[in-house]
Parts: sequence; C-alpha cells; structure tokens
Amino acid sequence: MATTCYGCGAVLRFDGPIGRRTTCPECDADLHACIDCRHHDESAPNECREPHADHYVDKIASNACDLFQLGDGASHRRGSSQAARDRLGALFGDAPKPAEDPRDALEALFRKS
Repeated sequence: MATTCYGCGAVLRFDGPIGRRTTCPECDADLHACIDCRHHDESAPNECREPHADHYVDKIASNACDLFQLGDGASHRRGSSQAARDRLGALFGDAPKPAEDPRDALEALFRKS
C-alpha cells in the first residue's frame, strides 16, 4: 500500500496494517492519526466521515481509533495563504502582483530628486 506523509510529503509504501506507533521514516510524524485517515474530512462533524468514530481533538497526533484506514495524508496538507490568494485572484481575473525587488525599493528611498 502506498501513501504520502502529511508531515513531509514523502511517498511511503507499507505491506500490512499501520500500527498505532508507526511513524514516517523521513520526518518521524505519526501515521496512525486522523489527518492520514481516509475518513478525515474537515467539513464533516468531528472532522470524520465515519459516524461511529471516537472524537479526537488533535488530528495530527497518534490515536487508537479502531476505524482508521490509511489514506493519502498529503491531500490534507495546507498551502501558503499567498498561494490561495493568487488562485482566488486568478479565478476572478486579477493577476497576482509581481514581487518587488528590495533593491528597487531601497534605491527609490534614497534617490536624489
């Protein structure tokens, strides 16, 4: 079974079930956690699509949920807020602002009139 780690994005392959104490060999993140479960859904009650699952507050820490099924943790990774703003701007036809070069700002500040 192949999956992607939520913590670092590394591609992981496992033969057999994931134990409660299993961690990512790359970043040591817990893998038996809500964030790596295929039932995890931020829009569902208790952020889980499984109605009989126990409620765990910390979605990234290891837990003892009996309904855990390994999913793709990387699908839950969050991007930067600036990237989200750029995508939203592109949706409405606004082009992202070009990044200013700090040297230009410094020269404009000390430019003689």
